[in-house]
Amino acid sequence: MVRWITAVTLTALLWSSVPAQNASTTGKEVRIGYQAASTFILLGKAKNFYDEEFAKAGYKVSYKLFLSGPPMIEAFAGDRLDFIHTGDMPPVNGRAGGIDLKVIANAGFDPAHNAVLVAPDSPIKNPADLKGRKVAVPVGSSAHHFLYLLLAKNGLKVSDITLVSLPAPDLATALGNKEVDAISVWEPFTAKLEFEGKAKVLVDSKGVKRAVNVYLTRNSFGKENQELVGIFLKATNRANEYLKKDPQGAVAAIAGESKFPEPVIAKIISRYDTDLSIKPDDIAALGEVKSFLQETKTLRKDFVLDELFDLSYLKKAGF
Repeated sequence: MVRWITAVTLTALLWSSVPAQNASTTGKEVRIGYQAASTFILLGKAKNFYDEEFAKAGYKVSYKLFLSGPPMIEAFAGDRLDFIHTGDMPPVNGRAGGIDLKVIANAGFDPAHNAVLVAPDSPIKNPADLKGRKVAVPVGSSAHHFLYLLLAKNGLKVSDITLVSLPAPDLATALGNKEVDAISVWEPFTAKLEFEGKAKVLVDSKGVKRAVNVYLTRNSFGKENQELVGIFLKATNRANEYLKKDPQGAVAAIAGESKFPEPVIAKIISRYDTDLSIKPDDIAALGEVKSFLQETKTLRKDFVLDELFDLSYLKKAGF
């Protein structure tokens, strides 16, 4: 039987808003949720792309920073956000929980986005060595699904380990204090821990899981504000294009906004696909997440996978 050690999930860390031209007098606001892994939102925020584009429609932008995707889905349920960026597990969980959300675009594919890490002096040399060990992961995240797939690929079950649920920012401390033997997480935490010499990658998600990052909106909001969805996509694409045009400038801007070291950001963005389009492989990957939840009997309610996506916004925006 799996043993669970659960930490209280922290919610929002930071509120910050930047007034947009003429928007302060209109009372109209667009609310964007993001996390440390939201590379292109961080860049767009730093370069004022969102503020500039939404100001043209008379809106100001407020930004809310979260530790991970699941709390953003909860905020969606309470109509407290309009656009968010998450990995692939939170939207599937959210849709199964009755939250009417839609995937509207790809948020950058990185084949090595998830990884299992161990301490630099760890005796664990391969995934099979995880048997009988304590492994920490933010349960309900893409890293959780990756860990499940990795164990299965190496002939193990989740019941062969002690699964410890921790928020992503707490994983490094748990590993450093030897409270756990390994952690499963996503970028930029992986690159940061490597850069600081606090952990080493045992194995990443290449060949194990297609870790898809996505942008989402609430379905009701999108239907009522199609123009605003188009503006969000346009501003995000400005960030994507800026990254391709000036990688060094993008690294500096993202590092300044995220407080992660520039070498960490540079390593991550060198692997990113900046295409906003949702590919068949992306849809299939979210289908695998849904299958995982069904297999583990944690899918609260079944749904048709296509209901998770609305790609009409990309088409209308010309992407």
